[in-house]
Amino acid sequence: MELTSKDIFTQNLLIKVAWYYYKDNLTQTEISDLLHLSRNKVVRLLDRARAENIVQFHIKGDGVNCLEIEHTLMDAFAISNAFVIPTPKHDLSRSLAKAAAQYMENTIANHELIGFGWGEAVSRTIESLTIDPSITVSMVTLTGGVNYYFQKRDHSLEGGLDKFKGGIHVIPAPFLASTKEMAANMLSEPSVKDILDLASLSHHVVVGIGGLSKTSTIIKEEKMTLNELVYIKNQNAVGDILGQFFDADGEPLDLPHHERLIGTNISTLKDLNNVIGVAGGPKKIDAIYGALKGGYLNTIITDEETAKALIKKLD
Repeated sequence: MELTSKDIFTQNLLIKVAWYYYKDNLTQTEISDLLHLSRNKVVRLLDRARAENIVQFHIKGDGVNCLEIEHTLMDAFAISNAFVIPTPKHDLSRSLAKAAAQYMENTIANHELIGFGWGEAVSRTIESLTIDPSITVSMVTLTGGVNYYFQKRDHSLEGGLDKFKGGIHVIPAPFLASTKEMAANMLSEPSVKDILDLASLSHHVVVGIGGLSKTSTIIKEEKMTLNELVYIKNQNAVGDILGQFFDADGEPLDLPHHERLIGTNISTLKDLNNVIGVAGGPKKIDAIYGALKGGYLNTIITDEETAKALIKKLD
């Protein structure tokens, strides 16, 4: 039976309430304020979400996986999948990481290899990811600078990587070499080449999409100075993936910075099976749009407000 617009609205509301309550840990009162509903209405919606099996071990349902906005993104950017979550009140990065982890938990299979890029959303996805103990999954890094995974300022992943029973393969090099000559030497090392070759065999790849604000991860982690970022922005950059900057059409820029990077070239992403981009927020809309236009992603995981803004840019 075809759903009416009222059915779709109700289903979407059920998913939003369930997500805010179970994933973002908002109180019923906070949800009622956020969605302009009475607290009793929120309670009834939560009860209904449980009764209709929308709330299980994972939050699921047509309202999350098959919203019209997701299909619009998929059609408009020719991608295989989109996972759009309700825009959270706080800490978008953590909510997107939980969504990415949920998506992967429903996707990965035994004996698969997952490639991980670099950035806050990616490291939080690793932290949130729960892998079925009955299957063997391996991880490989796509860039140098793996200390980002192991030594966080606000939390630690120490001991949390034993979930990858198939092994952890890391590039034994920094994210950015001091000179292009040093980068070339590092990239020619067998230990680095072997990991880069392995990364190209990943069944799934998770990447963050960086914006050009002074609060971006590449600045916070001191991989680049603000002056360097201003210069790159003046070259018509809109964002980066794996530290490689591109313009509004997704075309990589010719920058000296790129010659010092240790990692997978973003052009390689176009040949991989399932590249999952995890990003959202007003400061990243142009970057996400460029990444989608460039064809680097097969799957986008973002929030509702960002998705709407991406679609609006198509008009």
